[in-house]
Amino acid sequence: MARGCLPACFVEGGRTQAVTAPAAPLVLAVPVFNGERFLAETLASLNEQGEHVRWWLQDGASKDDTLEIARRFARPADRIVSEPDAGQADALNRAFRQMGGEIIGFLNADDVLLPGTARTVLEYFAAHPEIDLVCGEIEWMDESSKVTGKHAGRIDSLADVLDIYGVWWANRQWVQPEVFFRRSLWEKAGGFDNGYRLVFDYEFWVRCFRAGARVAHLPVPFTRFRIHAAQKSSASREAADEIRAVVRQHLDDGAQIPALRRWALEAELSYDLYQGGNNEGPRSSFATKVLRNPQWLLSSPARARLRAACARLLKQDKQAS
Repeated sequence: MARGCLPACFVEGGRTQAVTAPAAPLVLAVPVFNGERFLAETLASLNEQGEHVRWWLQDGASKDDTLEIARRFARPADRIVSEPDAGQADALNRAFRQMGGEIIGFLNADDVLLPGTARTVLEYFAAHPEIDLVCGEIEWMDESSKVTGKHAGRIDSLADVLDIYGVWWANRQWVQPEVFFRRSLWEKAGGFDNGYRLVFDYEFWVRCFRAGARVAHLPVPFTRFRIHAAQKSSASREAADEIRAVVRQHLDDGAQIPALRRWALEAELSYDLYQGGNNEGPRSSFATKVLRNPQWLLSSPARARLRAACARLLKQDKQAS
């Protein structure tokens, strides 16, 4: 797709195709709790999309000026709901059940939707009725809204999304606000799981693929994702543990991926379990443990550790002789 043609047209197969944006807007949920610091910038970016966006702010009974800011930006079609909830996943489920819309998504109250994004997304869905989910690119920004980098995720299949070692943690992950989908996919996948505090969106993507989601990636920045100390996603270790738990859950639940890829993934998970201290049993050298668990040789960190152990043994032998 040629960047210069957006949002008025798409280039496919070397041919430019004009597309008229549909009348129905992109409907976005904005989950928030005590989000006064960045909310004005977020809502301003949504209002700049004009008639192509309406938003539903789902507030978890904030104690700061969140609601006052939201009321300043709310247009006639936008909605503000403030009520206690059980966390972000619960807030989003509440919003999605009520807000309507055929093309939907959500934007955190510290992120920004880039100009033209809503129209681009709507046009693409209108031109491709077979597509269930569209993913663009993101720009990273800091607390002062300065752009610090760019990211383009690439997930094409259930095997990809479950392969956290070769894909998700290899810089191909979806960050989240750059992803939009049909309501029918949300209903088919079953909403967000309240059991996950940090990675409920990742777990939802897994279920989307298990539900047969057809995905398109557009080489266009859709959003800016803010990196700051107070955000939940900064809790990287807890998030990693939750992601492993999601993968384990879906593998045990019969997720169908190629056998060799599953074997490699199982090996990485097994070695991670060992690395995390869950290595009950008799004390022995790492090399001995590898002999008992040969599948670990599929894990790059395990191979590196084994090489280091062998190098130490050779060095000790030379010194002894």
